[in-house]
Amino acid sequence: MSFQPRFHFWKPILFLAIVLLFFSACKSRKPETPKRSEVKLSRVDSVFNSMKAAEFEYETLVARFSGIYNYEGTKQNFNGQMRLLNDSLIWCSITVMNIEVARVMVTPDTVKMINRLSRKYFLTDFRYINYNLNTDIDFDMLQALILGNDIPYYETDKFNLEIRPEFFVLNTIGRHKLKQYVKSDDDLSKVLIQKIKLDKSSLRILEQDLKQVRNPNKKVEAVYSNFENHAGLFPTEIAFKFIGVKELSLDFKFTKIEKNTEVSFPFKIPESYTLQTF
Repeated sequence: MSFQPRFHFWKPILFLAIVLLFFSACKSRKPETPKRSEVKLSRVDSVFNSMKAAEFEYETLVARFSGIYNYEGTKQNFNGQMRLLNDSLIWCSITVMNIEVARVMVTPDTVKMINRLSRKYFLTDFRYINYNLNTDIDFDMLQALILGNDIPYYETDKFNLEIRPEFFVLNTIGRHKLKQYVKSDDDLSKVLIQKIKLDKSSLRILEQDLKQVRNPNKKVEAVYSNFENHAGLFPTEIAFKFIGVKELSLDFKFTKIEKNTEVSFPFKIPESYTLQTF
């Protein structure tokens, strides 16, 4: 019997590719690492600075993943591999039933994808992706959400703090991207509303909700669990849920994680493939 993929159009494939690189409900558990003495912090700036100090850092990162996504009621199991070069490049190969269906490469300025099912490819940027998929992301957000880190290059003095028995909660009404990192007037208008739940012991992010002030009905919820120590705590299970952006949720698990090793990013478009038009 020939393989019949369950998703035949570019948008579901693109959603899966971007979501795998971007961000559902998964039970959150505290990071399973040797316990540090609980950080006794009460001031918001101390908690925030400790969270930043505990973030996962890397030069290169390679990991395999598996999971399931639900796009407008259609579920699909997937597997693949992700490779990252810090602040520069995110590469991803997505397979279904051991067949590669898509290969994606993202930089701060470009988004490229090879669609094996349709024998097409596209080359574009985040503005075009956001317009077509009704999202509002950039490279910095993408990278941070994969790692379970705070979104970089945004103001750091806009949070308030809630202290709970086992975790901290950082909330912000509006957090602006710093001007020196803004590339366009569109970026300058972005104001991020953010809620972060932090483990008190490790100061790693357990949950975060993100939305833009200009799109308050659209929100991304991310839940991180099963942390492993790879010279820094890395969440091996991540669950994403999109609210107000189609009907989309995604759960996936990372395995075979390698940090700071030599890595390549193969991305060759076959000559027989045609450019995807939208």
